[in-house]
Amino acid sequence: MTTDIERELRELFRQKAEEAPLATPKTPAAAPQEILRRGRRHQVGTVLGSAAIVLVLIIGSVAGLNTLLRGDGDPFATGDYHVFERTATIEAFTVTSPSDWFLVNEWPLSMQIAVGSGSSSGECTAAAPGAGQPSPVCTETSQSPRVESLPFGLPVFQLSNVDTGLRSVACSEEGLPNGAAALFVALYDTPIGPPGAPQIDPFSPNGALPPISEGPCGPGHYAEFTVNDHFFMSWLGFGDGVTDADRSTALAAYASMTADDAWAPVPPEELTPAYVIAGGVTQIGDDWRLELRPSQEDVRFSLVGGDGAGTALSDFVIPPSVIEWAATDPAFGAITKQAAAVEFLSTDDPSVAIAGTIVPLPPSMPFDFDLFFIEGTGGIDGEAVALGPDGDVIEGDTSVGRVRQAVVELSGRLLGHDWSARFTGAFADQSACIRVTVAEPSEPLCIKQLETSLAGGQPSLHSWVTGDLTVFAGSVPPDVAELRFTSDDGTQPESQFRCRMGPSGWIDPDKNVCAIALPPEGSGTLQYLDANGTVLFEEGNGWGSATAASDELPWTNEGGSITTHGSFQGADWKLQVLHYRDGYRLTIDGREVFQGTLRAGEPTAFPLFEGDRSRFDALVLLVDGGLFAEHVSIATEGTWDGRWLPGSTADGAEARLWVIEIPGAGSGSLLIDGMDRGGVSWP
Repeated sequence: MTTDIERELRELFRQKAEEAPLATPKTPAAAPQEILRRGRRHQVGTVLGSAAIVLVLIIGSVAGLNTLLRGDGDPFATGDYHVFERTATIEAFTVTSPSDWFLVNEWPLSMQIAVGSGSSSGECTAAAPGAGQPSPVCTETSQSPRVESLPFGLPVFQLSNVDTGLRSVACSEEGLPNGAAALFVALYDTPIGPPGAPQIDPFSPNGALPPISEGPCGPGHYAEFTVNDHFFMSWLGFGDGVTDADRSTALAAYASMTADDAWAPVPPEELTPAYVIAGGVTQIGDDWRLELRPSQEDVRFSLVGGDGAGTALSDFVIPPSVIEWAATDPAFGAITKQAAAVEFLSTDDPSVAIAGTIVPLPPSMPFDFDLFFIEGTGGIDGEAVALGPDGDVIEGDTSVGRVRQAVVELSGRLLGHDWSARFTGAFADQSACIRVTVAEPSEPLCIKQLETSLAGGQPSLHSWVTGDLTVFAGSVPPDVAELRFTSDDGTQPESQFRCRMGPSGWIDPDKNVCAIALPPEGSGTLQYLDANGTVLFEEGNGWGSATAASDELPWTNEGGSITTHGSFQGADWKLQVLHYRDGYRLTIDGREVFQGTLRAGEPTAFPLFEGDRSRFDALVLLVDGGLFAEHVSIATEGTWDGRWLPGSTADGAEARLWVIEIPGAGSGSLLIDGMDRGGVSWP
């Protein structure tokens, strides 16, 4: 599906092709396009609205680059910092490079280009020429959308052995200065250019280097390729006198480059370029990266992806503080230059000490502190500490805490369907809510009796059953790091789980939130695991037309009463077996729906919801006082199986109380051990 922004970008490039003979290389129309594939990442689908932003790209001098090459200003040249392999994903592209090279995400500023007309918006103008090709700077507002020269398209990322700063790119007709090496990737959407323009060879999937040719970035190795029908150009350039080591590093980065073939252009939350300090993949396969950009006082350090995505720290006061950090996974922050190492120490287990990595600031940000990150801290209570050369903790002021967002959203894609779970509100005022979306948003689940559900001591996951997917979502104790589902036959069906720190209002007690997407029907055991893979809790579940291996509901003894809990279609229900003269008590979302006796053999339906929604979705209860059936179900367009717990008849005889969760509204046949025992209607 083509989004608004894709249409607007194509129109932008079409207009530019008509306006001026841009010096953009062109591949013959008949030439096949190579497509880089990297299938594990999911497609994003946000749409950018129309904007009226001016972007002026002025071809500038690269003379300033000579002063930024490796030398006295290179912090890694001191040998005080560990050079690690950095694998980071920026938009469609994943690239691996050493940490002493400068990787810049240029896409936020590229997305500020005018791609429509109408409302007023910010204006971006170029910075004064100084180093490389100046990138634009956003300033005041304007009503007139226009786009000046775009000789190399829309920059996506740049990797170089030179710190060009965030206001410049290395791509320039003048080429690179002596000793410089750079990899540059840009979107230009269609192969545009005048007849006779230099041609670009297709990108080689095996990383083979294309020949040197002339182009909009000066001499270098150009390649052209497509990602999800979008045209991209890559350029690998070398200045005179570049070392063999730097040449090899640039070639290795080029060969490592892969792309997500489901990528589509979407607006990032940030509006300015950023250094990419580190990157990786979480335990559940989500990409993360740490970005660095200027702030009002010094720098803004932020996490994109990972556990705590969107968390940012800025305006550090080091010194006098020793360390300031965010309790995310990875944990990250700023640290005193006096530190020789950084570790994450568990407050529960003194033997747990996770070593982190200290990273210097780029030369263009000459502040008196370093950065750091520590992977693998998810689900562990503890703190990040700065260690001196002697290995002892450096004492001093520390800014630390578990950073929580007001709204937490978990999302993914399974079996070809997008899903999401959104957690909002607070425990204190009973406004905590969950809204699950599979194709269409559900009604929010807002439970009032929180102490026995979302704010209780046990995991509290609730189910949303649709024809496409089933999603379980809710709260878990902080030590739960993973959800795992195993079918009754011992297999593990295709599933996708997400866990994160809960919203800022989901405290007292502190709660994390989790969601797991599963096929539309199934039965088996849902396990809750900690960061070490230890099973902390488990529970049986069956939904759709599947039958659970055991039809007995899990139950506990609460206040002398047999009690079971469940959730269905976003409703949280609780059923208690009282004294036989009092019968049963059914509570749904904190409201008492029924208390009394039930006649044996007669199914009774209770709507799950009130108001307009009371016409759909129900809980059917059946007292089996003599047959002690092994299986009870309702047959309609599908089969909806029941589960039982120990109960009693109205005269005190032993019985089984069957509970059948059934969606929608209608009528069907009550089947007891496969025999039709009459009709039943709901809700």
